[in-house]
Amino acid sequence: MERRSKWVYLLPAIHLSACLVSMIGYLVPKLQYLGIVWVFVMLADLPISALAYALAWNHSTLAGIWVVVAGTWWWYAIGITVAKLFRKVSAR
Repeated sequence: MERRSKWVYLLPAIHLSACLVSMIGYLVPKLQYLGIVWVFVMLADLPISALAYALAWNHSTLAGIWVVVAGTWWWYAIGITVAKLFRKVSAR
């Protein structure tokens, strides 16, 4: 079994941090300006957040949870794919 690089966790950590920062912007009135981060999170997660756009009309909490959980997983999958490609290219 191969040992994974710690860099694989960087993108999901950034995504989760951006989600948490934007939620702080929604919950704390003096930090409302941080809520704009959510727009960029939704755009960065576009293949995954398409379902959240559809859910947001009737189930906004579920849509938010979907973006945080599935979006973080999405960035983890991207990190694993990039690490595998990098290992494959560097092995040549």
